[in-house]
Amino acid sequence: MDQNEFKDPVHLREVPRHNFIIDLGVTQPYGDFKDVSRSGLNLGAEYAYYFNNKIGLGVNLRHQYNEFGYLDFRNDGITAVTDNSYTNTSLAVGPAFSYTKNRFQLDVFAKAGVAFLNNPENNISQTGIGNSMPFTSDNENSSTSSLYIEGGLRFNYYFRRSVQVFFSPQFNTTLGDPLSYSYREENATTVIQPTINKEINISNLLFNVGVKIAIGKEYSNGEKRIDD
Repeated sequence: MDQNEFKDPVHLREVPRHNFIIDLGVTQPYGDFKDVSRSGLNLGAEYAYYFNNKIGLGVNLRHQYNEFGYLDFRNDGITAVTDNSYTNTSLAVGPAFSYTKNRFQLDVFAKAGVAFLNNPENNISQTGIGNSMPFTSDNENSSTSSLYIEGGLRFNYYFRRSVQVFFSPQFNTTLGDPLSYSYREENATTVIQPTINKEINISNLLFNVGVKIAIGKEYSNGEKRIDD
């Protein structure tokens, strides 16, 4: 006798067609950006559409900030340090590649878009003789927007049939060195230490947790989820 092959429930072998994703976590500066900033927080929201159980497309909106911090300078009797955080809001779109195994799903994603930057005014000044400005923002040569790329992984687990929880390490960066500042050359041997201008990208490592919620009951192969 012919017997129909037993199939696992659709949510254990396919991917929801439409998804809403929200995540938040720690923002850790990377590369040259860590010279002028400290850790912060980020919050993101995304719509993801899956063509099949392997390939999807996502549109992501993210806001993140980093606290200002240059070397080990702190406010004291001879040093005045401002404390204005760096923020950027990004909009990006790109593909996702997924692998599903029972209740676990791995997403690998990459996106490109634009980031809007706040360019805060930050300065460090010291009393004394010589170059008294260890750090100065250069907003005239900084940009308020930049091309932007991001990528990462999502380790998803089905908490319920329509809801996944996940951990997601990510990396994002601006392009074109939109942040400009001037700093005092601390290792100079001249009587008056020279001022050097530098332009850098805003780059961060993100360590996030979040939820991925199915919108509707349709899955990537056209099947409908049965919740009864």
